[in-house]
Amino acid sequence: TLIKNRRNKISIIDKNFFFNNLSRIGYSIKSPTKLKKDKFLKLKTIAFQRRFRQELVNGKIDKECLLISENLIKKLN
Repeated sequence: TLIKNRRNKISIIDKNFFFNNLSRIGYSIKSPTKLKKDKFLKLKTIAFQRRFRQELVNGKIDKECLLISENLIKKLN
């Protein structure tokens, strides 16, 4: 069911929810001063995809990434 959601666009609210999930998993989402925030968040998304979704690493947040992050949060609790 995850592959069906690959490359499906998500809303801005879902993107914020994804980055909230990343911080709960353990990824830092606070940008250092030298990098712009958009570029930093894209790098964090690429790091997440390299670890949890190796089939498609493009730095774009889609429904599949959101579902993977939600499942990881459920496992942590």
